[in-house]
Amino acid sequence: MQIRTRLTVQFTLLVSGILLVSFLAIYYLSFININEDFYVRLRQKAISTAELLLRVRQVDTELMKILDKSSRDLIYNENILIFDEKNRLIYANTNTPAILVSNFWLDEVRKAGQISYTDGDYKVVGITYKYSFNRVVVLLGAQDLYGQINLDNLRALLASLYVVVTAIVALAGWFFSKRALLPISKVMNEVEGILPQKLDTRLEVPNQKDEIGRLTTTFNNLLDRIENAFRMQKTFVANVSHELKNPLTKMSSQLEVSLLKERSAQEYQSTLSSVLEDIKELSQLSNSLLELAKVSEDRRDALTEIVRVDELLWDARTTLVQANQQYRIQLNLDDLPEDDTWLEVLANPTLLKTAFLNLMENACKFSDDASVQVNLNATKEKVELRFSDNGKGIPEQDQTLIFQPFYRGVNTANDKGYGIGLSLVERIVKLHQGTVKIDPRSGIGTTFVLTFFQN
Repeated sequence: MQIRTRLTVQFTLLVSGILLVSFLAIYYLSFININEDFYVRLRQKAISTAELLLRVRQVDTELMKILDKSSRDLIYNENILIFDEKNRLIYANTNTPAILVSNFWLDEVRKAGQISYTDGDYKVVGITYKYSFNRVVVLLGAQDLYGQINLDNLRALLASLYVVVTAIVALAGWFFSKRALLPISKVMNEVEGILPQKLDTRLEVPNQKDEIGRLTTTFNNLLDRIENAFRMQKTFVANVSHELKNPLTKMSSQLEVSLLKERSAQEYQSTLSSVLEDIKELSQLSNSLLELAKVSEDRRDALTEIVRVDELLWDARTTLVQANQQYRIQLNLDDLPEDDTWLEVLANPTLLKTAFLNLMENACKFSDDASVQVNLNATKEKVELRFSDNGKGIPEQDQTLIFQPFYRGVNTANDKGYGIGLSLVERIVKLHQGTVKIDPRSGIGTTFVLTFFQN
C-alpha cells in the first residue's frame, strides 16, 4: 500500500471514528432527554388529572373522560388509572387498559412516592396523591410517538451526515496527502536523476527545519560520503595500478633485453637476481594490500582475545629487531600501573602487532639514528602509546593526508615504500575502537599517539 493511500485511510478512520463517537453521544443524550421530558409530562398530567377529579366537585368520572379525550398535549394512547388506599380502581379513562397493573407496582409507588418504568411500548409513571385524609395512587401510561419520531429522524439524519462527512473527509485526505507528499515525490525524482557520472549533484533543500528538509540534508550527506568513497576507490585503483606497473615494466624490460642476444651465465644470473628482487617487492605489496583489505570492513567480531599491550609491544620489538638488527627500539615502561588489567584490551593480536610493527619500522626508517622511543601510559579509562622518532618530521600540509593509501609526503619521495603502512595502522586502530593522531615536534621528528579506550 502506498504512503498516500495509507495516510488517507488512517486520516479517514481517525476522523470517522471521532465522528461516530460524537454522533452516538448526541443520539444517546437526545434519547435520555426525550425520555426524561416525556416522563415529566406524564407526571404533570397525572397530577392535574388527580386534582381535577378529586378536588373539583363539579368534575366526575364521565366529565373527566370527556376532558381526557379532548386533550391536545401530544400524549398518545394514554391510560389513566386511579386506585384508592385499598387498591380499588376508582377511575380509568378507558375500559381496556393497555398497561398491566399489580399490587406489587401499587405498593412500590406508595413506598417510593413516585416511580417510572416501561411496559412494552408504553412508558408509565406512578405517583401518590394526597387529598383530605386519603391517599390515592395514580398510574399514567402512554406511547411517546412524537419522541420516537424525533429519535428516528435524528438517527436517519446522523447516519446520512456520517456517510457524507466520511466521504468528504476521504476525498479531502486524498487531496491533502498528495499535497503533503509532493516534496517527497520531488526528492525521489531528483534522486533518480543522480547517476554515477553525476555524483557531484546535490538535492535542493527547501526548508531545513521540517522533516523533508532534514531528509534531503541526509540524502546530501549520503551523497557526499558516496562521492568520497568513489573518489577514494578511483584513487586507490589508480595507485595500485601505478605501483604494480613499475616492477612489472621493470621485469619485462630486463627479460626482453636479456633475450635480444646471447648472454653470459653471470649476466643471466644478475638479471634473474634483479627480477627476483622485483618479485619480492610485488609480493610485499600484495601482502600489504591484503592486510589493508582485511581490516577495511571494520568488523568487531575480529576482536577475539584479551591481550596485554606491554607484552605485545615486546613481541613486536623482538620481531622487528630480528629482521633489522640495525634498528634501535627503546621501550619506556617505567610507569606501568599496579593493576595489570589496565593494560588489557580486547583485540586481534595479529592485527594490533602489525600496527605496532609498522609504526616502529617507519620511525626507525625515517630517524637519523634508526631509533624509536615507545612510551606506554595506562589508566583505568584508557591506554596511550607514543611512538617518537628523531627524523625530519612531517610537513604540516602532509599531516592530514598521510593516512590515505599510497600517499607519500614530499620528504619521503626518495625512500623505499608504498605509502600503505600508516593507512593500515589507522584502520587497525579504528577497528579496536581507538584513535591515532600526530603530535609533531618541529625539527626533532614526529610522535604518533595511539589511544585505546577501556570498555
